[in-house]
Amino acid sequence: MVIQRIQSVYLLIAVILMVVFAFVPALTFELADKTVLYGALETGRAGNLHINPLLITLIILISLLAFIDIFLYKNLQRQMTVCFVDIIIGLAMLVAIGIQAFVVGNREGWTVSWQWYVLLPVLSIIFLMMAHKAMSRDKKKLLDADRLR
Repeated sequence: MVIQRIQSVYLLIAVILMVVFAFVPALTFELADKTVLYGALETGRAGNLHINPLLITLIILISLLAFIDIFLYKNLQRQMTVCFVDIIIGLAMLVAIGIQAFVVGNREGWTVSWQWYVLLPVLSIIFLMMAHKAMSRDKKKLLDADRLR
């Protein structure tokens, strides 16, 4: 079996990266003896963790849209639109993480440590962009084939 549509692989990789990002902390805030984690499922003091509703909602939305987008191959225009919306939501999530880091980082005495896990949504957005580019190439091929008929 040969995979004909590479964008399906890119979309699946984006889903996997977002699911992994849900389980790891993105930022660590430190103040003298306190350590506060900031992530989707690990937010709060090291012994008192809870779910971050904004991040988990965005992660679920991005993952769900990308997974549904895999099966929209019969309608290429809709698939491209859903992929573009997914990219925008991913960028909004990165902005939300940056704002949280900026707000807490500006408090007196707090230090912000960025974890390498923050790169997971960035990589996910890159794979979504690559999928969108592959969809654009497919659309161009279809238009060229229609023109030749």
